[in-house]
Amino acid sequence: MAAHETKASAPAAQAPAASGAAAPAEGQVNTHVVQVGAGGLTFSPSNVIAQPGDLVQFQFNPKNHSVVQSTFDNPCIPIQNILANKTDAFFSGFMPTAVNSTAKPLTYTIRVMDTKPVWFYCSQAKHCQSGMVGAINAATSGNKTVAAFAGLAAVAVENLSPGQAPGQAAASGAPGAAASSGAAPAGEGAATGTGGLVASTSSPSNPAQQTTNAAPGRLSDVGRQSFLGLGLGGLAAFIVL
Repeated sequence: MAAHETKASAPAAQAPAASGAAAPAEGQVNTHVVQVGAGGLTFSPSNVIAQPGDLVQFQFNPKNHSVVQSTFDNPCIPIQNILANKTDAFFSGFMPTAVNSTAKPLTYTIRVMDTKPVWFYCSQAKHCQSGMVGAINAATSGNKTVAAFAGLAAVAVENLSPGQAPGQAAASGAPGAAASSGAAPAGEGAATGTGGLVASTSSPSNPAQQTTNAAPGRLSDVGRQSFLGLGLGGLAAFIVL
């Protein structure tokens, strides 16, 4: 599926432009918008075709979703659980959004560094197994398509957030913790949040790069804050449920 694109001088731009439009003018950035949870457990579009340097902005819809990078062969599991040396993976944290909220949507934006496929999913409850998966620059035919990725996700045993080890997912299927103190807890909460900017570092070898994060979930924070997140996640999940 073709990506929805915007052309902006900053990641927060919203106005859509037709797919395949001419290259952005000097000083502008091509931004592909992905709607998260709009009308169901989906990423729309589910496959973004982007060039190196482009931005992919995830806009979050009700109720509470996340974006986590994974591998193709192991959907529903954070990529760093599979590749121990993967230190640049992205995780949005949970983004609680009220059903009737009139506020601007919470967003999370990454920068595409090359044309290699990048796979992602929502780590809320059983959303990944229910088909809430997507990709950047996935093939449209062959063995590694988004449809094939969704097929693998459908039979995944667990749905984990970064910072969770196998077996730590709650019995209901909802993740038991957020990766940082700024991330919203598990559960289909309807609370609202406020956006913020997170400084990022760049490396030519990184396939994707975090640039903005409404609920900071930088993986460098995971080890330091996972125990705090577990406690806060359990308490807040009890409150919203």
